[in-house]
Formats: sequence, C-alpha cells, structure tokens
Amino acid sequence: MVTVLIIALAVSFAILYSLLDGHHTTVLSARPVLVGWGGVALNEVSRVASGNPVSRVFPGEMASDFEFVVQVLQARGFNAVRVDFDPYCTDTVDYNYMSVYSQTNAQRAVLIAQHYGFWIIIDYHGYSDIFRNTGCWLSYWKPIVQIIGPMYSQIIWEPENEPTTDCANSPSSCPTAPCSSDSSCVTYLGNAYQQWINQTRSTGDSHWIVVQSICSYGCSLCPDGAGDCPSAVDGYPIVTDPARSIFLSIHSYMDYSYYSKIWNTTTATAVANGYYQAVLSATTKYGWPALNTEGGADPLCYPCASPPPDTKLSGSAGYTTVTLSFIQTLTNLYDANTPARINWVWWPAGDWTDTTTSPLGTLDCNSSPQGGGCQLKSLPATTA
Repeated sequence: MVTVLIIALAVSFAILYSLLDGHHTTVLSARPVLVGWGGVALNEVSRVASGNPVSRVFPGEMASDFEFVVQVLQARGFNAVRVDFDPYCTDTVDYNYMSVYSQTNAQRAVLIAQHYGFWIIIDYHGYSDIFRNTGCWLSYWKPIVQIIGPMYSQIIWEPENEPTTDCANSPSSCPTAPCSSDSSCVTYLGNAYQQWINQTRSTGDSHWIVVQSICSYGCSLCPDGAGDCPSAVDGYPIVTDPARSIFLSIHSYMDYSYYSKIWNTTTATAVANGYYQAVLSATTKYGWPALNTEGGADPLCYPCASPPPDTKLSGSAGYTTVTLSFIQTLTNLYDANTPARINWVWWPAGDWTDTTTSPLGTLDCNSSPQGGGCQLKSLPATTA
C-alpha cells in the first residue's frame, strides 16, 4: 500500500511539474465537451467599450471587449471562445478585419481564458494560405505554437479558417493553386495539414488541433456548395496524429441565395439534419471527434440585393426567422447527440459587427430585437 501511494504521488508530481514547466505542457487527450462562441478579433483584448465592467484579470483596468465577451459566455454556461487573427501570408492590410497577429495580444487573450477556465481556439482566419502559400503558412505558425502553446493547456489550434483555392479573401498574395478538383484539393489539404501537425508535434506541443473540411468555404460535393449532404463526408482531409488530439470541423450556415425559393422552417430543419448526418458520418469514417468552429444564423447574403423577407436583424451578425430556426435545430441535434455531445462554437460575438451597438455582437440581449445568439437555446457546457 505504501509503495502504491509513493508511486501515485510521484506520478501526480510529474504531471503537476509538466503542467507548470512551460516547455513540457501536458494536454490530456480525453475529449473535452466544448460549447461557445467565436468571431472575436484578437485585438479586442486591447479595446474597451464604454460601459464594460471591471477586469477580473488585470487589476486597475476595465475589462477589454474580449474579456467582457468571456464574462458573458461564462455567465451563460459556455466554456469556449474562438479568437481570430488575419492570415499573414495572404492579407497584410486587415482585409479580413480580424486584426494583425500580435504576440502581446495573444498572450493577453490566453491569460483571460486561463483566468476563467475557458478553452480558447486560436484561429488563423485565412482561406487560400494552406493551398497557395503553404510554406509561408507553416513558417508563420511555428513560433506562435512555440511561444504561446506553453502558456496554457486549454489552447486549441485552428491552423486555417476555411481552406479554399479561391483568392477572394487573399488581397496580398495569390500564387498558382496546386490543385483544382475537390478530390485533388482534399488530398493536398490532408498533406498540408499533416505537415502542420508534424511540425507542431516536433516542438513537443500536444494541444488539440482543428482540421477543417474543404466544404466549410465551399465545395461541389453537395448541391448547395456547403457540407449538408452525405457526400460531404469526403470533404475532410485525412491526417494522423501521435498525440491523438484532432478535431474535425465543418462551418454550418443556410445560404439564402440557394434556398430562397424554398425559404421556410421545414427546409431549415432539413438543412440542419443534413449537416448533422454529415458530421456523424465523418466522425465514424475518420475516427476523430468533431468541434465545429463556425455556424450561425447569417443568411450569407449581406449586403443582400434582395433581403430575406423574414429578416429580423440585418448586418454581419444578422439573422432571419428561418436561419434562427436552422441553427437552433442544429444546436439541439448536437446537444442531444449520444453517447457524447457534438462540440460547437458559433459565430459571431465581436465588437466589429455592425448589427448591434454592443461588443457582444450576436450575443447582445439589449438590442431591439435581441441578437440571434441571445435567443438561441442550448445546454450548458457542464452537461456532457
């Protein structure tokens, strides 16, 4: 008994030491339950809106817009936040409005997440980088992982936001694409992600990593170009990971431009079920759990030439009756899934949105009408 106790204490001390030693951060591979919101720009850690509460992290300061979002998320039962920064290799002019990466801002964001016990998804909010600027993308990420990773065990890396060969969101660089068809691009995507995983694991890092479906931006596997049909299972890249810490992700929206002629809650339910079944198929086929890092009630047509007739709030964090029904149905399906919930982080909570006057974006409950995220019903993170 004494020997067993000594061994147990030794193991406990070793784990504690590894957690404290910045160069040997231990991340448990047991799959966490994650629910939350994203769309928060990295530089929101340095912006303070009028009326923000006092910071609980930095004495003598008012809470930044980022910390305010986390405070609200915690009060509402969430445990995850996604923070985004501009893709350095393709956007040096803040075209994607997520702000240029700053080590200081990243460190403050992690300190805030750590104080509240939150999981923080650090998102390189890019598009074509992984295809057209692979070398630059890999090189840019390496020091971020090495410097920020040891700070906190509950960091999740999102190497690329929505992989695509389309350069619409890449104003600074658009070299020749290495692939053209969905199948060839999924293969290339898998190889690029594998290089990123290998590079990251070679540093000793073992945080969870998000691997994104090619259908998150757009693919031809489904009629609507999204990931809500059975064939969407083929849009996920194949990777391996010695740390066994990979999440699969698909970004989930209901596009008004495609569904306008059958724009009703019945269609919304069908689209939500399509995404849900595709995610279930992917987790079964590839053996990784899901963390869907975007989704929401945006009808994807803003500014809309012909707005949806059921629009409740317009703008970057807007929603309609139909799209709110869609994301509520999808949320219900994910929350009720057995034997384990499907993780999700919806979009967008952030001070950059032009929908409400609050730093909370879609989470604003004081706007009229209320933000769509405020109205969404979900189970708290503590419900496994």
